[in-house]
Amino acid sequence: MKKIVVGADPFGFTVKEEVKKYLEGRGYEVLDVGTLDEEHPVDYYKVGSEVGKRISAGEYPQGIIFCGTGMGVNIVANKYKGVYCGLCESVLSARLCKIINNCNVLSIGGLFNGGYKAVQMVEAFLDAEFSIGFSEAAPEALQDGLKGVKEIEESIYGK
Repeated sequence: MKKIVVGADPFGFTVKEEVKKYLEGRGYEVLDVGTLDEEHPVDYYKVGSEVGKRISAGEYPQGIIFCGTGMGVNIVANKYKGVYCGLCESVLSARLCKIINNCNVLSIGGLFNGGYKAVQMVEAFLDAEFSIGFSEAAPEALQDGLKGVKEIEESIYGK
């Protein structure tokens, strides 16, 4: 079974719930790190950290995170080694963050995107493949770019 980790602060909660239903319908085993209900909010930095930790540790291959703008959870998740979180506001950017940058986490702002659009964004993200389907660059160029990013990451964090 495919696994994915999701999380949201209160401003992304409603959209996350719609996306979660979609993911379960696609056969994903979904770990929800919060906010689980309106009475028990989880702050954006805790959500971003929880998802970032689990991706970095290799527990989950992909994640979807939400907050009001998507920026807060994105910033925190990207603090973790091996996390490539793309903040997206369109279906095309969600698709391209995987194709061009091999993002393993998608960040969505709940104040800017409703459930229907967020589901379309998640679908585009999940169905995209790194370095496949971008006519503006050869796959080798995209792969070389990712190699360069990983070299920088290793110079900061070590292997």
